[in-house]
Amino acid sequence: MNKRFLIIGLPLLSFIWLFITVLLGGLTYPNYSHSSQFISELGATGAPYSALVNYLGFIPTEIFILLFVLLANSILPKSRLLILGMTSIALYAIALVIAAVFPCDLGCRPDEASISHNLHMSFGMIAYLFSIIGIIVLAIESKKWPNSKLVQHSGWILGIMAFILLLGFDPESEFVGLIQRLTEITIYTWFLILAVYLNKHMTNSKIHMTNS
Repeated sequence: MNKRFLIIGLPLLSFIWLFITVLLGGLTYPNYSHSSQFISELGATGAPYSALVNYLGFIPTEIFILLFVLLANSILPKSRLLILGMTSIALYAIALVIAAVFPCDLGCRPDEASISHNLHMSFGMIAYLFSIIGIIVLAIESKKWPNSKLVQHSGWILGIMAFILLLGFDPESEFVGLIQRLTEITIYTWFLILAVYLNKHMTNSKIHMTNS
């Protein structure tokens, strides 16, 4: 399959897959609120269709991101910062796969948390932190790439926005679900900006290094 199609198709497919998973999961979860409940509650232990949500929804979503990372890494010129940034994005996806394998307890707000719940919450938070690190590191590295001002500036803006939103992950907030969804949209927006840039500027092998 054509690289130019895949480089945009993979993150876009990941976002659409996540969107449909959350939409359908919410429809099958009685009285579920997208504004006040975590996305993870759709795959929580005891939730309706939790196994389907986790294994056919959340995990494929992250596999698409991992494939995107591998493809982008094969296109971009190698450097230490590139490796650090791409590894951070890969760890974001891997941590969310682990979080799906170990679902939170029903409602994601237990009085006495299980081991699975604690693992889920820990890896979920680690995932978001890795995504922010990856976005900002790659924004710094993109200064070396041609015509990359949008990638640079959006990386800083969206990375900082995602971090600020992450600080609002208060389980008691009536808007925590909305905040999490905005965080996901912020992260995916930058993935798609990077994907469009790579689609536009890549050659058959690697981007030529020139001054921006």
